Amino acid sequence: MRGLKHRGLRALIIFLIIAGVVTFWVLRPIKETDFSTPGFTPVRDDALAQNLAPIIIGDEKYGSPTRLLYRMARSATGDTYIAYHPFYPDEENPHSGFGALMSRLIYTGGLHLKDIMFGRADIELIEVVVGKAGKPELLAYEDAENYNPRAFSVKHLPKSVKNPVQPFCFSTPTWNHMFALADAKLCTGKKPLKAEYFTEAEWNQYRMVKKTEAILRRNRMHRVYERVSAP
Repeated sequence: MRGLKHRGLRALIIFLIIAGVVTFWVLRPIKETDFSTPGFTPVRDDALAQNLAPIIIGDEKYGSPTRLLYRMARSATGDTYIAYHPFYPDEENPHSGFGALMSRLIYTGGLHLKDIMFGRADIELIEVVVGKAGKPELLAYEDAENYNPRAFSVKHLPKSVKNPVQPFCFSTPTWNHMFALADAKLCTGKKPLKAEYFTEAEWNQYRMVKKTEAILRRNRMHRVYERVSAP
C-alpha cells in the first residue's frame, strides 16, 4: 500500500514537472514589442479614409466583414499610410476533410487556440499608401498561397500593387478571410463599409499588440505606424 502511494506521488511530481516545463515553454517571452513609431506621425482623417476605403465582396461560405476599422500615419517624407482592418465577428473552416475538422476542433473552436493566441474576432489588413501629390501609390494585402480548403491552416502570401486604380475591389477566397484583387466591374454600384477610426479602447480590447510575444501570445496583423493612436 505504501509502495502504491509512493509511486502515485512520484507520478504526480513527474506530471507537475512536465506541466511546468510545457507551460514555461509556451508562455516564455520570445520577442519584445517596440511601441515607438520612428519616422511616423499618427493622424486621423475620416474623409480621406472613406474616400480610399476598399470594397470587399463577401462569400456565401466565408461571410462578409461587418466593420472597416482604420489607423493612419504620415511619414517624414510626407506620404500618408492607411491601414484598413476589415472586421469579421469570427472565422471557421466549413469544409470537409481531416485538416478542416482539426481546425474547427483546435484552432477556431473547441480549444479556441486562435482566441488564446491572438484575441477574439478576426481582424485583417489592407494597406493604402498615398503620395505627397495625393494619389495612391501602393496597395498591399494578403492572399493565400496554394489554398487547400481541406487543410488545417492557410499560408499567407503578401501581395502589393503599385499605382493602384480605384475602386480597390476585393473578393474573399478563403475561410480565414484572405483577399484576392477582383475585377473592378464586380464592385460597380457597391459601396465600401464606413471607415471607422480604430480607437485605443478597441485596439486594446482586441489585443492588437502584445507587450511581449510568446508561442501562445502573438501580435495581430498591423503595421508599426499603427502602434500609436492619433490624438
